[in-house]
Amino acid sequence: MGQQIEKTFLEILGGIIQTNQEKNKLPYLKKISVELDKLRILIRLSKDLKFISIRQYEFVAEKINEIGKMLGGWIKSCG
Repeated sequence: MGQQIEKTFLEILGGIIQTNQEKNKLPYLKKISVELDKLRILIRLSKDLKFISIRQYEFVAEKINEIGKMLGGWIKSCG
């Protein structure tokens, strides 16, 4: 599970770096959004399977939501 979370996080990071290099950012931002949704699900599953505590889940979920808000703003500015 940890490896999948790490892989998804790195996909998001790589997507952000790639997006900064592109003129038409919207398709790349949509891919990042999908990866962020995957990360949300993996983190929730980690909590449900008790791999992480509720407190850890709350912390990570808050950070993921902040990233989601920033990403949503970026998508709006491009669309």
